[in-house]
Amino acid sequence: MSLPRLLVFDLDACLWHPEMYELDGAPSSYSAAKGGVLAGRDVVELFPGAATVLRKVLVDERFAGVKVAVASSTTEPAWANRCIELLPIDPAGQRAERMADLIDYRQIYPGSKGRQHFPALLAQSSVGYDQMCFWDDCSYGDNCAEVALRCAGVTCVRTPEGLTDELFEAGLDAFARGERGVVGVPVH
Repeated sequence: MSLPRLLVFDLDACLWHPEMYELDGAPSSYSAAKGGVLAGRDVVELFPGAATVLRKVLVDERFAGVKVAVASSTTEPAWANRCIELLPIDPAGQRAERMADLIDYRQIYPGSKGRQHFPALLAQSSVGYDQMCFWDDCSYGDNCAEVALRCAGVTCVRTPEGLTDELFEAGLDAFARGERGVVGVPVH
């Protein structure tokens, strides 16, 4: 199966919850007992499906040549970056890698994914839009539609309840079939 050269994930409400703007305080440390990054009274946790996907990308040989990026328009970029540095990909502790070990490119700042984040990823990575696949929850506007419109060639998948392994694989399948733009994948 043909794979994209760059996998791009949104952060808030796609890979983890709660969203950065909802946090009680700055992320401080990882708590294995709580299963996430402590941020005041809150705990930032990967969605179970997102943890599965990130582990898969880390260990599955078919992703050996594939790069990973995040694109987030959070108003708290420092907090998001701190969570990336602290969150383990394998909360069970069998592997030591953190999200930061997997992510090759970061575009984390308030702004438009189609007008700013993806053009910056194109420049950073030298990977063409037609070799990118993007997953986003689209809860504050349709980032997938905007990226599809402004960055023709990207395969975009909506993850309205967070990233799942099924939505990840559906996006990869759509990419392999040559589908570009916002792809219609079944949401259960």
